[in-house]
Amino acid sequence: MSQYTAKLIVIGDELLTGKIKDANTIEIARWLESQGFNLKQVLLSGDNPKELKDAISDAWNSADLVLTTGGLGPTPDDVTKATLGQVFQGELGENLIAREMAINNYARIGQEWSPQKNSYHLIPEGMEPIENPQGLAPGLSKVATDQGKLFMAAPGVPRELKAMMAGPFLSLLDKVFPQRENDNQVLTLRSFGVPEEKIFFELMPNLWEELSKEGKVSSLPQILGVDIHITFKGTKKDLAAKKEKWQQQLSASPMGNHIWAYEAIALEEYVVREAAKKKLTISLAESCTGGLVAHRLTNVSGSSSVFKGSIVAYANEVKTQILAVKEDTLIKYGAVSIETAREMALGAQSVTQSDLAISLSGIAGPGGGSPEKPVGTVCIGECFPSGEAEAKLYKFRGDRDYLKLRFSEMALHRLREGILRS
Repeated sequence: MSQYTAKLIVIGDELLTGKIKDANTIEIARWLESQGFNLKQVLLSGDNPKELKDAISDAWNSADLVLTTGGLGPTPDDVTKATLGQVFQGELGENLIAREMAINNYARIGQEWSPQKNSYHLIPEGMEPIENPQGLAPGLSKVATDQGKLFMAAPGVPRELKAMMAGPFLSLLDKVFPQRENDNQVLTLRSFGVPEEKIFFELMPNLWEELSKEGKVSSLPQILGVDIHITFKGTKKDLAAKKEKWQQQLSASPMGNHIWAYEAIALEEYVVREAAKKKLTISLAESCTGGLVAHRLTNVSGSSSVFKGSIVAYANEVKTQILAVKEDTLIKYGAVSIETAREMALGAQSVTQSDLAISLSGIAGPGGGSPEKPVGTVCIGECFPSGEAEAKLYKFRGDRDYLKLRFSEMALHRLREGILRS
């Protein structure tokens, strides 16, 4: 565990009322751990100045590093700067560096800044502005050299926060905490198609105990699988050795067919990487997922080397006219059927001239189900480089959004398996 502690305060009434979702905490937590900090507390605070002042004061008195996100914008509900002035007993006043930052930030987007637009140039006395490489509002910092403490405030916009963590915030950490280090290593086992209870109580009852000899074990259910994390003190070399050890032990175990990665890698990233290794191209025909699988794949840098395209064939006429699904197939078996999914995959491969093609046709609900094909039914087809095609039917539970996510996850796993067999 790190010798340095950190506390995070996420600010905004809109978070407490559910108008927006917190998209930053998980990224900040990972970043702090990677930088050698033990995150002790995350507090969600509204825009009430008194409550926010108490929260910041408590955090400042009990942690080495305090980070806040949100409340630095130009609207009346952005009260972070004024509150910080109260906490650190510094009146808001014009800061020439902050003014210059505001001018440059506006010039970046082709506009001219003026003090009538906002108060970005006003900073509490005793604090310093921090460059915001992706946004308009400067961040803030307070260094207490005598106490070895650091306070940093960032806007709540995720892309702005990420840019600040990668640049200005990192420089501040190096300045205030030059001796920090992180020797925590994490071995991640990513599994598919088996729940926690079956893993630890049926397939391998002694697995948790054996893994605990390596370090602290945690198990986190995912969309269609379970991630097992082992955290231990060591070096990258130690991590590589443990990875090789457990890969050898588990490959021949009852879990061998369920573990698909021994690293913390996203499924879509794994698919793109493995397809690139084998120089295989991929295409999709999506109905019920509406392009979600394509979205996930194209979020991966470098996906253009393997991904050829996707046909979102929501309507039956698109299935017949573009993917060459037979009308007789649709009439006899229906759009959500093994037969239709198989022909959709063949059509996608033919249209795009890809090596592998995956298709999906299902019922995400809440309506549209039947006793024979209830909501949650999805048929996934696959066409291989040989030209052979097959399809399978699956049934899942959940609401519309979650079902679409589960459908896409199963499709990516089918793609992963197809790549391994090709």
